[in-house]
Amino acid sequence: MRKTTVGATGIAAALIASLTLAAGGTATATTADSSAAHPTASQTGLSETSLPVMVDPAANLTYDPDQANQSWYLTAHVSAGGHRYGFLVQYRNGGLGKQGAVSKVSVVNEDTGWTTKSELPLPLGEGLSDKQGVDIHTDNLTWTGDAKEMKLHAKVPEGTIDATLRPRGSVLYNMGTGYFPMFGDAKYSNYEYALPTVDTSGTLTLNGRTEKLRGQSWLDRQWGPLPDLSTVNSSWSWMNLELSNGEKVSVWNQKYGDKTNNFATIVKPDGTQTVTEATLTPDESTRWTSPTSGKSYPTRWKVSIPGEHANLNVTVYAEDQENLIPGPGYEGSAAVTGTYDHRPVTGTTYIELAGK
Repeated sequence: MRKTTVGATGIAAALIASLTLAAGGTATATTADSSAAHPTASQTGLSETSLPVMVDPAANLTYDPDQANQSWYLTAHVSAGGHRYGFLVQYRNGGLGKQGAVSKVSVVNEDTGWTTKSELPLPLGEGLSDKQGVDIHTDNLTWTGDAKEMKLHAKVPEGTIDATLRPRGSVLYNMGTGYFPMFGDAKYSNYEYALPTVDTSGTLTLNGRTEKLRGQSWLDRQWGPLPDLSTVNSSWSWMNLELSNGEKVSVWNQKYGDKTNNFATIVKPDGTQTVTEATLTPDESTRWTSPTSGKSYPTRWKVSIPGEHANLNVTVYAEDQENLIPGPGYEGSAAVTGTYDHRPVTGTTYIELAGK
């Protein structure tokens, strides 16, 4: 498998990798600049990088009214009251057909399979401000702060999440630079990065009982034009794999008509970032049919990342993790097992399924 070092020519290499992967090739772009890659890594705060990326992890947390289809997306895996929970918080603005924006919160007990959610359709931009950092205020979500520390207050019908979020470590820049053409098409130029290691602490209150929570979150920030998924034959599957070997992996499987664009962006424990081919294969025999929408979703997948000798099994903790706004889709907390670099590995992820 061909590898390209991302340094002075990092943006070009990442774009070449994008085009090669979209065409079904096998390209890998690896950040391996010994003088620049994360020279100030520490246990607290985000690591610095001088790699030629196309996003600013701190500044681009802020709402920009000139950008289309913006999303602030947080997934967490925490312990509280002797149980493991996953929770998801998202504000998405634009690209929702008749819906202007949506504010959503969901919680799943990863031990019992119990789930709950709150989804609020909103006018375009309602609850957002251009105050520096994250500044979101809706009826089910208050999310404020910056790349050093954020406060989160989120509501579901049975209770609340109150958490402090402290990002640290390496930023994940999708496709190596934070830029990629969605579906491999330049007219859908998207920007995406993640703070994949966010120390998370606070309380979880459900049915009048409050427990301390502690664990890790993944914060994903994305913006850029998208087609109307309700009318165009397009879809995507996405996972944010958090593995026991310390690697963080963002995996995309994008389809537009008969075109596909599949790739993984990987941050290793030393800060090295790799872009490589990947496939997500659903186990069609495990489909769950929603009694609400009538739509069916796979509940298990095989993830293959040949360049990392990775073969992973992904299984949702609960079948009913459907979201209904703007249209039926899936946001599911899931467990990961398998092998990575020929060694056993476990982990957690969220799987997002959108489109037709």
